[in-house]
Amino acid sequence: MGDSNHDFKLEISNENCQLLSAKLAAINNPIRFAILEILKKHQKGKGKEPLYSREINLILNDYGINITPQMLGQHLKILIEADLIEMTLFKKEIPNKIGMRNVKSYIMKENAFENFFLQANFLSDEILSFFKLYEMNKKLSDGNSCVLTVFNGIDKGKTFKIGKDETAIIGRACDSELINGLKVISIDDSYSTVSKSHLKLFYEDGNWKIMDDGSLYGTFVDDNLVFTNKSYILRDGSFIKLSKYKCGVVFYCSF
Repeated sequence: MGDSNHDFKLEISNENCQLLSAKLAAINNPIRFAILEILKKHQKGKGKEPLYSREINLILNDYGINITPQMLGQHLKILIEADLIEMTLFKKEIPNKIGMRNVKSYIMKENAFENFFLQANFLSDEILSFFKLYEMNKKLSDGNSCVLTVFNGIDKGKTFKIGKDETAIIGRACDSELINGLKVISIDDSYSTVSKSHLKLFYEDGNWKIMDDGSLYGTFVDDNLVFTNKSYILRDGSFIKLSKYKCGVVFYCSF
């Protein structure tokens, strides 16, 4: 039996610390983040066959990402080393080749983030708060609206719904609920690098779209710059950031 007065101390091991650091570094990259999203969505959908590199690269084109097979291979290697995905040999039909061939294919590991909370328990409360915001956002999604939830700053947790028959202006500290008949979504004045009329959000031709309204510090969707006065089609589950600077606001959107 141990001494009952002995202080029990939990410490993260060097091995776990290195693995956690590798995972955080691996996902802190828009291309690798997109690869994980592609693999996860594929497994949730079809789920039976892993994707090989050419298939992944083709889907990355839909994200506006164009990279060489060699560069993709480097990103896949980093994700494997971070224990987030695994490579397997799988028989597939390959374009311009006759018959089934064994090709290197990739899946996201089921337990990719299983030990994350154990390895980084000091972050658990913060991480769980984002999960709660995500769940709240999804509960309000009804198929006829775009739901926006603020993920940072003083307005964190505030949620807004825009109907398909509405066009919304999103900006900072606007007193009016309507501007020229358009719905206004007003955020707190503390988001000081957000313009008063920063962007517009609307439904058109079967897609939800946003358009930067001449903001001073830019609009970004999943780290991609939205050009002024040019519409950008949103994907379900996108993050929209108003301003490239610290005092901007981040929205999560679903529809």
